[in-house]
Amino acid sequence: MRQPRPPAVRRGREFALLLLVTAIIGAGYWVVWQAYLPVWKTQFHLVPWRFFLPPVLMLPAWCLIAGALSRKRSRETLLLPTVALLCGLGLLLLLRLAGGAATQELQRAHEKLGPLFYHLYHKQLISFGIGLVVLWVMILGWKDYRLLSRHKYVIAFTTVALLLVMTLFGHAVEGQQVALRLGPLAFQPHDVVKFLMVIFLAAYLVDKRELIQVASGRFGMFTLMDLRYMGPLVALWILVLAIVIRHDDLGAAMLLFGSFLGVLYLGTGRLNYVIFGLLLAVAGALAVYWHVPRVQTRVAVWLNPWPQYDRKGYQICQSLMALGSGRAIGAGLAGGFPEQVPAVETDMIYTVVSEDLGLLGAVFVIAVYLVLVGRIFHVAMQAEDPFGRLLAAGLAVTFAVQTFTILGGVTKLIPLTGITLPFLSYGGTSLVVNLMLVGVVYKVSEAAE
Repeated sequence: MRQPRPPAVRRGREFALLLLVTAIIGAGYWVVWQAYLPVWKTQFHLVPWRFFLPPVLMLPAWCLIAGALSRKRSRETLLLPTVALLCGLGLLLLLRLAGGAATQELQRAHEKLGPLFYHLYHKQLISFGIGLVVLWVMILGWKDYRLLSRHKYVIAFTTVALLLVMTLFGHAVEGQQVALRLGPLAFQPHDVVKFLMVIFLAAYLVDKRELIQVASGRFGMFTLMDLRYMGPLVALWILVLAIVIRHDDLGAAMLLFGSFLGVLYLGTGRLNYVIFGLLLAVAGALAVYWHVPRVQTRVAVWLNPWPQYDRKGYQICQSLMALGSGRAIGAGLAGGFPEQVPAVETDMIYTVVSEDLGLLGAVFVIAVYLVLVGRIFHVAMQAEDPFGRLLAAGLAVTFAVQTFTILGGVTKLIPLTGITLPFLSYGGTSLVVNLMLVGVVYKVSEAAE
């Protein structure tokens, strides 16, 4: 029997939330405009409408995607406004950093960070536009996500080949090989690798799940994995992780490792696999600590950054002071000075939220990420296809691990690692890939309908 069309009120709720998100971001743009008015008058001359053009165009852009979802009869109405809020807030914070840095340059001799932040803001706008187009095309033009499971070995080969190419031709940034230069463009393969790894893991575990469970042996209270079926999976993971560590990008290594364990547990239901993996992680972390000076420095700074305030500990010390100065309600948007924190646009974007919006704003952002992860898990539970269910759940785990890793580093809960906060931090590749992940989630949701 033909399925009835979802009630219009559900799409109306999504539109109302998108309207609310646009109003919040638009109000933020107005506050930033008023706070740094001398800078913007110099920057935009007699055409100030260009400043407000991005928030004005956001609503029709998101509504266009909502219309595509309505055409596909999607019942998921909370995921899109959540992503829209995070994307809009990320753009707003970059613009706020540009205005703050430029204002300091006008007041006193200061490092020329204003033009740099504004340049990054424009690049992020372009990436945001590309990501929206990709998301729209995926929703309307992609027929069946199950094709991914049929080409899992091609995906695995592509993952390793991509990392090998970066090993040979990668561009080093502060000792880390994290980018490939394609003319004027910089491409970060690690963001793509996390996507491909989740697809391969989900497809392989669904394909071999019964064989893995039947072939597993027992040793006392432990379940032993059969290397005939788990061996290729573990070997690929070790190879990818070794290459990432060779790039000296430990943040990406932690992300891949956490995602691997999460998908492995969801796919097999074997808690002892996770325990065994954590033991291997501890042994590997100790080995890396004793042989990689960069890791030793990061651990020392994590334990006590203040003795190295004027050297390696300067970034985290500035971040902690900014977090503390925000207090309960913050200094107000554009009221603090987070632009003085090194790499604030990437590693430390959460510092801007905490200093300007205080504890309330910081908790609100965490709550938004919890809603994002929860809605993706909701889609996974609604899926009837085992591959789609594990794929969506794996993507939720990836978002959760990435968010926890960078937030834990900024707040000194764990050692700081250089990865982006999804949708919020500057990073064109990260933004486009994360919007692609959202597109995959919507395709899983569509199949469930």
